[in-house]
Amino acid sequence: MYRLLLVTALLIVLYFLLRQILRGIRQPHIDDRGASIDHDQMVLDHVCQTFVPRRTALTKEIGGQLHYFCSSACMTAFEKRQSTRPT
Repeated sequence: MYRLLLVTALLIVLYFLLRQILRGIRQPHIDDRGASIDHDQMVLDHVCQTFVPRRTALTKEIGGQLHYFCSSACMTAFEKRQSTRPT
């Protein structure tokens, strides 16, 4: 009888642990500002006009705005274009 109660209690604990783990996997990731991040979302590289996955894109914060690039060449071209732009 005690074995049955012990096994039942262990199965209940295991159920709740697995449920918590699965909830954590399914919830979106949150960045430092509290905004949801979807790493598989496609973002636009404004230099070559291509879309790249956010998780593989190179990022650079310029003027308080985060910009995404497909390669370091595009990042360099964008920085050059910004430095020659009149203020």
